[in-house]
Amino acid sequence: MDLQGAVRSQYLAALKMLKEAIVKCPPRLWNARQDKDKTWEKAYHAVYWAHKYLQPTRKDFIRWKGHDMENGGVPISKEELLQYLRFVEQQVVHQLRAANFEASSGFAGFDMNKLEFHINNIRHIQQHTGELYERLGTRAHAKLRWSEQVHGRTK
Repeated sequence: MDLQGAVRSQYLAALKMLKEAIVKCPPRLWNARQDKDKTWEKAYHAVYWAHKYLQPTRKDFIRWKGHDMENGGVPISKEELLQYLRFVEQQVVHQLRAANFEASSGFAGFDMNKLEFHINNIRHIQQHTGELYERLGTRAHAKLRWSEQVHGRTK
């Protein structure tokens, strides 16, 4: 069984769904006043933690060069977030190439092996993607698709 390939496929499918939510989000919902957790914040949160938790250990994490949350609450643009998401897709391919799934998670507070930690990370992406799908479906009547799997490499 190709475990790396299966985990990579599920990461990329989860990120593909998140990308669709970002792309289909109308401008009026991107930073809507009534939302406690803004759409852009929820999407950014999912991408950021996916990136962080893909690393072998917490100390291996290097912020993405476009990351600057010290922006006084100014929302990140869709284009910037999609650029970050593409970077994380590349990290999925790179980090899983030689992953040791039996090793420790590499993150304090997560008493699990790396395989379970990756599954946990994918579930986190999907949780927030599901929240965004619900928001966009209800308030923007967006038609959003399910991605079962994504094979191959990212562009």
